[in-house]
Amino acid sequence: MARFIDELKRTHHAAELRGTDTDKEVVLFGWVQSYRDHGGCVFVDLRDREGITQIVFDPDLSGHGDGPKLAYQLAQSLRSEWVIGVRGIVVSRGGNVNPKIPTGEIEVRGVELGVFNKSDTPPFEITAETETGEEKRLQHRYLDLRRAPLQKSLRVRHRINQTVRRYFDDAGFLELETPFMVKYTPGGARNFLVPSRLNPGKFFALAESPQLFKQLYMV
Repeated sequence: MARFIDELKRTHHAAELRGTDTDKEVVLFGWVQSYRDHGGCVFVDLRDREGITQIVFDPDLSGHGDGPKLAYQLAQSLRSEWVIGVRGIVVSRGGNVNPKIPTGEIEVRGVELGVFNKSDTPPFEITAETETGEEKRLQHRYLDLRRAPLQKSLRVRHRINQTVRRYFDDAGFLELETPFMVKYTPGGARNFLVPSRLNPGKFFALAESPQLFKQLYMV
């Protein structure tokens, strides 16, 4: 695994590979979406935030020394949601194209495999469609956020924010931030106080309104 940290860097995201990338050596990182041991080869669907690519670990792959054999042996222990890194060669699937995913015309033959993090069995499947109730998904929000629909929502929100920021930046506006913590100023509303770690006995108050600071900027 040290090679993936010190030497090997990601060359592509999982959804980027196409038939035109055949015979290229690539390095991918992501989660194990699913795995299938067919007795002579291990098939792994590798998922990252962009999509899925099928990885095939074949111990008899020639031309790469003992790498494929060692990768195959390690791949036999993989489980869902383990975080892995893979170095391999892009090959065509021929007539076994999977039309359901953008990378369905290719697969990656694994030459080297590294496991970054193991995972217990998730409380629900990390798939686009799930029958798991909302309460359970909110309880494990960090897992729910890995699902494709929520990932898409995060990307859309990011692009909208970037578009708005770019528009105002091009128009000469400045983006300014007001403080979250301010001096305590008693008033009609109840203040939320935050103790100071470096100054025992003293505290800050969360700002109720940024109006004063906005006026200071304008002046």
